Amino acid sequence: MHKLRSLLVLLAAVGLLAPVDAQQFRQVPPYRILVTNDDGVRAPGIAAVAQALQAIGTPIIVAPVENQTGKGHSIITSETVFRENLTLPNGLPAIGLTATPASVVNIAVRNIVAPRPDLVVSGVNTEYNLGLSTQVSGTVGAAREAARHGIPAIAVSMAGAVFPKELVFAAEEAVWVARRVKQWGLPPRTFLNVNVPPMPAGGYKGYRITRQGQVRTGTESFVEIKHPSGRTVYWNVYSERKSEPQPEGTDFWAVDNGWVSVTPMKIDETDPTQFETLEQIFK
Repeated sequence: MHKLRSLLVLLAAVGLLAPVDAQQFRQVPPYRILVTNDDGVRAPGIAAVAQALQAIGTPIIVAPVENQTGKGHSIITSETVFRENLTLPNGLPAIGLTATPASVVNIAVRNIVAPRPDLVVSGVNTEYNLGLSTQVSGTVGAAREAARHGIPAIAVSMAGAVFPKELVFAAEEAVWVARRVKQWGLPPRTFLNVNVPPMPAGGYKGYRITRQGQVRTGTESFVEIKHPSGRTVYWNVYSERKSEPQPEGTDFWAVDNGWVSVTPMKIDETDPTQFETLEQIFK
């Protein structure tokens, strides 16, 4: 027993005499957040959310140089992608790429952000991305591309009617969602689509986990005109959706009723409900 006590005293003395650095606990690595969008690197939404995200991690801004609204999940193939290093008005450094949102994320993850980010936040978008409009949204496309790389991702959009007056509220909600993802993670190959409504008089009612509504946020029509050159051209005209109510539990219903809508999405588009029928057809 005496020998054991002496050994313990000796070990304790060695520990006390060790260099200070050796006594320090291993530091937790920074939580790295790739921040992107489809409105362009100079859009106010990306600066606001990146600044707010400093509360939980280290934002790294890489976004399209120009507006890429409606580009969905389109990618750059044969075009040359140019890089521009800049500083945003709030003092945060940023990188602009001449690419679509999905390609921006692909390039950022493979070539710019090393080690790879722990989270990707896309937004804050200047209009809702609800229902079937997510299929053409560049904001959602960027988050989907991150999920394809195995990185948790959040797409964040807000009501255009209050942009940018209530942008700070949307940025704060993005941080609250990101906190939860940081703590709990997301299942592989999934991401969250978040839509923030105008601030109700009594404040947001909370978060509502929603499903996609089966309508779009608006419609596109095309005006046909004759160009001075003699060619026929078509000009896109966008119209907001009519205000018909949508079923409770949908993303449309949530924002119409003062909730922050959080829609879980996955990149697997397989429809297993058709397996049995198609197996009979293709026998």
